[in-house]
Amino acid sequence: MKFNAFEILRKFNYDPNSVKKNYDGKTDIYLAKASYRYAYFKRIVLVLLVALIIAFLLSGNISYNKLYYLTKDFKLANDYVNSIHDTITYNVGNSQSFATYRGGLAVASRERLSIFSAGGRELFTSTHSYGNPMLATNDKYILLYDVGGKQYSLYNSFSKTSSKTLDYPIYGASVAQNGAFALITRSEKYNSVVSVYAQNGNKYDYNFSQGYVSAISLSQNGRYIAIVLTFGEGAELVNMLRLYKVGSNDYSQAKITFSSIPYAVKIFDGRNVCVVGADGVNAFNANLNLLGEYLSDEEIYLYHFGEDNIAICHPVEKSGKTKIVLLDKRGKIDKNIESADRIIDIAVYEGYLFAQKIDGFERINIALNVGSEIKLVATDFKIIPYDKDTLIVCNDSYARFINFK
Repeated sequence: MKFNAFEILRKFNYDPNSVKKNYDGKTDIYLAKASYRYAYFKRIVLVLLVALIIAFLLSGNISYNKLYYLTKDFKLANDYVNSIHDTITYNVGNSQSFATYRGGLAVASRERLSIFSAGGRELFTSTHSYGNPMLATNDKYILLYDVGGKQYSLYNSFSKTSSKTLDYPIYGASVAQNGAFALITRSEKYNSVVSVYAQNGNKYDYNFSQGYVSAISLSQNGRYIAIVLTFGEGAELVNMLRLYKVGSNDYSQAKITFSSIPYAVKIFDGRNVCVVGADGVNAFNANLNLLGEYLSDEEIYLYHFGEDNIAICHPVEKSGKTKIVLLDKRGKIDKNIESADRIIDIAVYEGYLFAQKIDGFERINIALNVGSEIKLVATDFKIIPYDKDTLIVCNDSYARFINFK
């Protein structure tokens, strides 16, 4: 049978004989035409879809697991687009860690990891026994590790892809978009060991016999890793930043200009590197030249990395107020905000600053310096930006979506 495009097109025209089989003549003729064309078109799409899937499977470009992964993502995306649940409830015990994941929420306790859609459906659960669970996530992967324990697990939307118990405790971690991840641990011979598990299955160890690794960050493509080393020199602490290309022992190095042990480090797109500690923030370029610094006499007690910036909080000396400072990835100040309230938690997302206070939550449009508040008395929440209009606030038994529109 020859392929005849004109015959297929002809089928989309109204055919009274075909319509009579399905309609009694009382139905609106426009609807009859539309229904007939839709039914025929649906058959063509289904045939093409089956043929495409078979071709991908035979070519090896898509596996059953990848296909299943794709359908799971459709379910997540559907919930994200069509509904935002007011509250997600869970019963996962204590010592939780929370993170957004693929338009939903990941919740880890000492006993289990659960992934919820925005509509409140539990899409995945896995049990474990972690004393102090911590999550590191991106758009594709969830890395769950036990801080001070020896276990870790890597997950995607529907399965655990790897898991291991190490010989020594884990003190920190980072995960890249391609599934590469890194762990801070130690060994019998070395004070600190940073193990990088590349996406291709290779493992690279960076061993340090002097100093201690206090923070790490993988670039989003998994090609570079930033490592912060802290040394004790008499009564002083000296912090050094190193940037390695994963798989190579060659590195660039720079001295960090503040003296407290760094809280965290992040490699931004473009390979700018930002380090934050209790008394300062440093920003470096890809060659680790210092681009900018922010130093504070008062303790920086909150911080949050955005896509291209970092927000920090510290008290204003002798005033009882709190200063919120937003810096770009070059270490330059974008915004200074003083608040009369104690800020309990802070986050930054796509041009908006979110702050939790004792009596509620505030969203500030950074460019316009315009804020809006929602009153909700709660001191035990962890806040996570969901999108520019919505904040997720999480406690031990439920997560609530708060919308500022």
